[in-house]
Amino acid sequence: MNNINRIITLSFILLSLLGCSSDLLDKTPKDRLSPATFYQNETQCKMALMGVYNALQPNATPTHFYQFEFMSDNGYCQAAWQGSNEIGSWSTNSNSWGPNAKWSQDYAIISRANQFIQDISTASVSDDVKAPMVAEAKFLRGYAYSDLITYFGDVPLITKVLPLADAYVKRNAKAEVLTQILTDLTDAASGLPTSYSKENIGRATKGAALAYKAKILLYNQKWAEAAQAAKDVMDLKVYDFYPNYSDLFTEAHENNVEVIFDIQYIPTTQSQPWPAEPFVLGTWQTSNITADMINSYYMTNGKPITDATSGYNDQNPYKNRDPRLDATVVLPGTKYGTATFIPASYDEYPCGAKPRKYAEYGIADVNNSSLNTILMRYADICLMRAEALVESGSTAQEIYDLIDKVRARVGMPTVESVEGTGLSQAQLRQIIRHERRVEFCMEGTRYADMLRWKDESLVHDVYGYDKTKLSDPTNPAKWVFSQIKIDTRTFNATKGWLWPIPQSDILINKNLLPNNPGY
Repeated sequence: MNNINRIITLSFILLSLLGCSSDLLDKTPKDRLSPATFYQNETQCKMALMGVYNALQPNATPTHFYQFEFMSDNGYCQAAWQGSNEIGSWSTNSNSWGPNAKWSQDYAIISRANQFIQDISTASVSDDVKAPMVAEAKFLRGYAYSDLITYFGDVPLITKVLPLADAYVKRNAKAEVLTQILTDLTDAASGLPTSYSKENIGRATKGAALAYKAKILLYNQKWAEAAQAAKDVMDLKVYDFYPNYSDLFTEAHENNVEVIFDIQYIPTTQSQPWPAEPFVLGTWQTSNITADMINSYYMTNGKPITDATSGYNDQNPYKNRDPRLDATVVLPGTKYGTATFIPASYDEYPCGAKPRKYAEYGIADVNNSSLNTILMRYADICLMRAEALVESGSTAQEIYDLIDKVRARVGMPTVESVEGTGLSQAQLRQIIRHERRVEFCMEGTRYADMLRWKDESLVHDVYGYDKTKLSDPTNPAKWVFSQIKIDTRTFNATKGWLWPIPQSDILINKNLLPNNPGY
């Protein structure tokens, strides 16, 4: 009876509306925003643009930057539901959560950017207001498409708002999409300022556009162009190394001279989707650093622990190590806040080590973290230029200088003083790849590096510490450090280095077929 009453009532309302004059139906709503009432001033245009930026935030667990570390040889997350272990073990399929989330997030950015560019064209504001905002939207679109071609290869290229009849698009060749990315980022760089006043910090700048141009060129083996784009960032004279490495990743030192682009968070109103402290420190015990990652940090004398002359003691493994190790990893027996990490006390830390970088200790509300996530910083520019120069065939002194600058910040020896001079391209390549790993561990870059380098040796079994031998909290002197296999990872050559196009999208649009190999 209740359902019948509702139907009758709704029918009456509908008939009443149809019986009214067309003038009533054409009225613009006054209690909410609509296309007809928006874009009337600079503030409204900025609000719409912030809606594009908003899509940069992780839209699901597997798109959080930490999870990309767990997909790589740097980390491990044994919780199957979080999606990263499936990807890291090359077990993904077209229904997997991770690829679906990444695909939908990037196309959300693109869709919002296209809508913004279309709508602001008729906005009641001056061209001086429109131009830089359009440049920002193009930057964000280029950013998203860079992501898509890195993980999926050929993808649909959409640069305008499409009517439904044209929505069933095909995939464009990766090279064609790359051309559009470079156009967007070049346009953005020419239209954006080098910096902003305090209230606008976090918006894309000329440096950000040039930095991402360098990155996507490097990822696509455009060595000379990548080297030049990185130099263009340096020539702005806006960025430099922040003196204290560990402070880079704390809220007290946000928006410093090294940060080129980040995701800005605000307490309560726009807090971290994955709060740093509970994730890293125990409430969510799912973040592991592998023994392989820990072993990759050199001694303070610049020698790898595998060098018999390095001074490494496997039963005192953290003594005299690269300072970035302690700044990045909570090691067995070390302090985090006021507590001591005893691996055997935590079932969900099978590797026996967890992240320290980005962890916030002692905040009042652990679920209300507003620590920004750095997406691009100056150290990356230096190492990208060094890599681009090496891959283009150069072994010039500038390459040594760039690597040395990264090392100098943490007091590590120069390349010349340890590895030597007159090094070959292959030797310099390995030095740069090592430096990238230890400099950016737990910043979400390693997995993408693995994809672009296509180095199958980086896909291997997961090893950690045997926690049963690190169990006595009263006497760590009795601890025995030994490594054990935690999980199996095997590269799947059939799938190669690309993710699958999500099945949910294929069911809607068959023009996305064929899927990538192996799916």
